[in-house]
Amino acid sequence: MPMSGKDVTNMKTPADAINSSTRILLVDDEKETLDLISEYLGEKGFDLSKSASAEQAIHLVEQDGYEIAIVDLHLPGMTGSELLKHIKKIRPHIQVIMITGYGTIRDAVECMKLGASDFITKPILLDHLHLTINRIIQESRLKEEAELAVYYRNLSRTDELTGMYNFRHLISLLKSEATRHLRYNRTMSLAMIDIDDFKNYNDTKGHEEGNELLMRLAHVFRHNTRNCDILARYGGEEFVIIFPETAMEETVVVAERICRTVAATLEVSVTIGLASLPRHTADYNELIRMADKAMYWGKQHGKNRIVVYKESMSTCK
Repeated sequence: MPMSGKDVTNMKTPADAINSSTRILLVDDEKETLDLISEYLGEKGFDLSKSASAEQAIHLVEQDGYEIAIVDLHLPGMTGSELLKHIKKIRPHIQVIMITGYGTIRDAVECMKLGASDFITKPILLDHLHLTINRIIQESRLKEEAELAVYYRNLSRTDELTGMYNFRHLISLLKSEATRHLRYNRTMSLAMIDIDDFKNYNDTKGHEEGNELLMRLAHVFRHNTRNCDILARYGGEEFVIIFPETAMEETVVVAERICRTVAATLEVSVTIGLASLPRHTADYNELIRMADKAMYWGKQHGKNRIVVYKESMSTCK
């Protein structure tokens, strides 16, 4: 049934919207090929720029933003492979389709190694070219969506300043790690770390320098721990490190290394409280509380020290 009051021939599809937002640079020294492809892609709704030389193409890439470049392999003055290198150096995100009238498998492999997204031989089947472009667009969109999803997932679980896990994600990981270690009768240790006299540092140096110190401290932690260790910012100037499959004796060695490095490279010292599972407790909440108690005990008894939790510290505040 006809649609009353509307011209269906002028209605745009989602594909039309994608095409109109996709900028394509076409580079070929053969006028016939240049005109044929540009007319076809223009009818498909793509925003197209044309160039008959590599030099002009480089200028266009430097001046404007394109998502896709269609490049002839054999150009005067500069080969398509060389132009491909220039394009990728200037705008690494541009997807490049190489075309040639007498290409070989070696040409194709070489171009793909240089970063080309596809390789098409002449005479060009325009429908095939269109399908190739649409595939590249869809793959780029999916990659962007995936990267965005990863970004927001990381944002929700990491501390923006230090890049370490935040408190919320720390508790989730601590719970799962405690469950796993108890199930397999493994030992896990936890360190609660606090910067000594951080308030005085902030008051003297300013909050900007204080933030810089927190970032540098996070670097010290990463440099002195294993990839499997879990690092988190507990809050303010307090940090937590979970040491999976690690006995207390080994944890003390790492803690000592961290203390020495901080004292030698930063203008502050740290106090570290340690507790382990199942030696001190089988409850993950208690584990973090015990390490916290040990750390506070160390703060009250001189700072710049490592303290392993003992029952006598349970009342320390």
